[in-house]
Amino acid sequence: MTVTAQIEAYAHSKPLEALRQRRLPLDLIDYVLFFPSVMLPCASGISLRLIGPLFLITPIGFCILYAILRRTSPPRLLGLYFCLCLLYAVLSSNRLLPPAWQVHFMEEAILRQLVPLTGFVAVAWASKAYFLRRLVDGDVFYGAPAFIFLGLLVAPAVMFGQGLGYEGQDSLHAIPALYGALINNVTIADFFVIGAVFLTRDWRRYVAFTYILVVAATSHFAQFKLVSLALIAIALGVSGRKVIIAVAVILPIIYAIGLYHIPEVIRSSPNSGIRLAFVSDALRSTVETSGVGVGYGTESVRWRYDFQQMPTFTFLPDPMSMTRERMLEALSTGVENSFAESLMRTGVIGCLLFVLSYFVAMPRRDLPCDLGRHASMVFCMSFIGIFVNSALESPLSTVGHAYVYGYLLSLRVFGPQRSIERVGGRGAGMGGTPKSAVIPGAGTFTPLRPRRA
Repeated sequence: MTVTAQIEAYAHSKPLEALRQRRLPLDLIDYVLFFPSVMLPCASGISLRLIGPLFLITPIGFCILYAILRRTSPPRLLGLYFCLCLLYAVLSSNRLLPPAWQVHFMEEAILRQLVPLTGFVAVAWASKAYFLRRLVDGDVFYGAPAFIFLGLLVAPAVMFGQGLGYEGQDSLHAIPALYGALINNVTIADFFVIGAVFLTRDWRRYVAFTYILVVAATSHFAQFKLVSLALIAIALGVSGRKVIIAVAVILPIIYAIGLYHIPEVIRSSPNSGIRLAFVSDALRSTVETSGVGVGYGTESVRWRYDFQQMPTFTFLPDPMSMTRERMLEALSTGVENSFAESLMRTGVIGCLLFVLSYFVAMPRRDLPCDLGRHASMVFCMSFIGIFVNSALESPLSTVGHAYVYGYLLSLRVFGPQRSIERVGGRGAGMGGTPKSAVIPGAGTFTPLRPRRA
């Protein structure tokens, strides 16, 4: 996908001639604040841990500053959910929440557990601001080759150079598998790869489609196989919204059935079985707290798991043998399902608010056909990643999912009959676009025509 790709060419709609007179090209703020916030996690992959506290500066600090300078309103429901999480953090610090099976607590762990979620909110807010400008300028997929290069080549190279492995594998054998893990570099790169599948008509489309199929065939991650099935269905003409609904219904059903057969699943697939055990414990915490949630500062998973007719499964070392830093890391281990984690931490109300804040980004029905298919596939990819991973509890995943979430939000607010002023407040950082400019019509990105107030 070229760096000068135009949104109207992708959507097969008329040129945005009225906006061409007031183009909003990339400026110093984009290059200094936003791009480093996204490109650093994209280029780091699972080596992102190496930056340590720098994560608080970029992406979190840079993205918040970027969104404020662009005068773009933050995601409302997501912001409300984040405020609820902060309230739970205060309650947790004062030990005012009901107890469950958790036995360990560290006040320092509260901040550690909230940092990835803060990163998600900050990057989503900044991405919304960035993509609103890109939609106006018509160059949504700017920098696609650079992001793909960083995510699919540089990140694995950095991982190999650091000698980092995954799930007991050395880096050389783990790299091919990680192309199917929906972590930062893969999620961001695949955003552009999926764009090539649905929004181009030349060789790039076939190369991108082949890449998706090869990764699905070679990676052991079932999540990416499900992503590829969703992509094939949408490419064959199945409604994107129907695919989203199918994925959102089928995954919870599979988990609900699996929760009654955890020992059997453990025997056939230890990784899948232990994930089900994590979710089961999260549900148990919710029940034991009468739906209130356990809050922050406590563990999400047990140190040891005992299953019938099976040896004891030791997931974490003996707490007495851990250093303080290792203990903080252990307490921040998620249940590999961000929806279940939200339910366990913030209870029924918090989980419902999080679900609503996520599904509010579901693509509009009136998007142009190809653009709508791309947006639906991106939503599917993100939903699957959040449902089967600790996507909002780990810096390794939260930036990528926030990046595409911000894009989806921008498509929701930048739709037919929406004024530029309402995109993000007065001016919205839109470079002086007239407040009276509107998008007439429906179902296509037609030209914005300024009119007299």
